[in-house]
Amino acid sequence: MVNPNRLVKSAWIAAEVSRDKAEKVLVVEAYIAVSPLEAGFDAGRYGRLVEDVRRILADNPDIDRASILSVHRESRCAALFRRGACEEGRRTELPELVA
Repeated sequence: MVNPNRLVKSAWIAAEVSRDKAEKVLVVEAYIAVSPLEAGFDAGRYGRLVEDVRRILADNPDIDRASILSVHRESRCAALFRRGACEEGRRTELPELVA
């Protein structure tokens, strides 16, 4: 990002490739909650971040789309993975995934 943005931890360009197409994706890691489902979500701050990302996409037409990820510390989703890893401990087999 051209101007320093205190909402962004890091950003990079990733490639998503399939048999049919390839896309350049701007991946943005944000310090803030990016979903109303997360504790501490602030629609105003998130809106400012989205405006920045849209500006960057408009200035760089070779980037196909963007993805904004939260590294928000109070995210309960990450806590679910930590708790599961601690409880499983020394398990050596991978469980079957049920759809």
